[in-house]
Amino acid sequence: MKFKDFFSKENFLPSTFDKKQRIQSLVISIALIVFFIFTSLTFFNMLYSFADILGSIVSGSPDVAGKDFLRSLPLFGSFFMSLWTVLLLQSLFKSKDEETRMRAVFKKGIVVLSMAGFNILYVVIMRLAGSYSSLVEGSPSCLYPLDSVLYSLLYIVMGLGAILYAKRFKEKIPYTVPVRPVAPMPNKGIRILYNVGVVFWTLIALFGLTGGIMTLCIYDFRHEWAFFGIAVVLIYLLSPILLGFWQFYFHELKEEKKKEFFLPLSIVSTCVSVLFVVLYFVSLATNKDAPANAGFGMFPITFTATANYGTLVVVITPLVVSLIALVRAIIAKFKK
Repeated sequence: MKFKDFFSKENFLPSTFDKKQRIQSLVISIALIVFFIFTSLTFFNMLYSFADILGSIVSGSPDVAGKDFLRSLPLFGSFFMSLWTVLLLQSLFKSKDEETRMRAVFKKGIVVLSMAGFNILYVVIMRLAGSYSSLVEGSPSCLYPLDSVLYSLLYIVMGLGAILYAKRFKEKIPYTVPVRPVAPMPNKGIRILYNVGVVFWTLIALFGLTGGIMTLCIYDFRHEWAFFGIAVVLIYLLSPILLGFWQFYFHELKEEKKKEFFLPLSIVSTCVSVLFVVLYFVSLATNKDAPANAGFGMFPITFTATANYGTLVVVITPLVVSLIALVRAIIAKFKK
């Protein structure tokens, strides 16, 4: 097998699409990436807010934690309506059949619309009740909570668009991209475990994407912890990169090519993950004080002064995912 075979356009499903189908598929792919980035930003903000709330509880101030939670609730809402929009777009790629696809778009459109409407209504009520001194309090962002209202308006458009399309416009403007069939999983326990694993990996990828990009913007790579900082940024970006790779490369392959490439791609994914894990621990060994000094400044959610268990989870997750893929590929090869 030649290296160039991995990237031949004839290996991919879009090579069988007509021009309209390719354009529609590309548009949905771009939208999925954009809203994944939005979801990543809101997830990062939500985690920071949750860390403050948790800190108040631990320090013995549950009343402060309660007030912070009520004040920060639009941040939580922003994350969940962003996540459901990603799921909505994802349902356009994979489903049981066309009827199931449109039904999923309709239901998820209702969820997105409901959450966006709740977010706006909540901010208005909190402002009228005096819980917000202004629509622009300036914390945690310079426009908060007004930015949550503006953000929710975008998702009202998305939710309404999905509902109207599924119920009124699907015949007038047909979405002609063929349904990618969902892989059958007859064992309910394995199916639940798989779905939980995918959700967990997605959350790690969401956090890693924004965390890695933000660190590139704010981190001073000139000081003594520079090597550690570079290693952590690369580690955090690995999960979204691998997630995107499996989503936009592997799942776009034709079925016969998936079977052919699964094992070599799993080996490459595992080797890259091992390399990054080694890089992290080597960087940690060069300066054991780096997590407490540099790490806490970069990712206070995952670092403490004495441990960095949160980042260890981020470090290990791509390796675990790659190893699972490798084991599945080996088993499939032996069965064949």
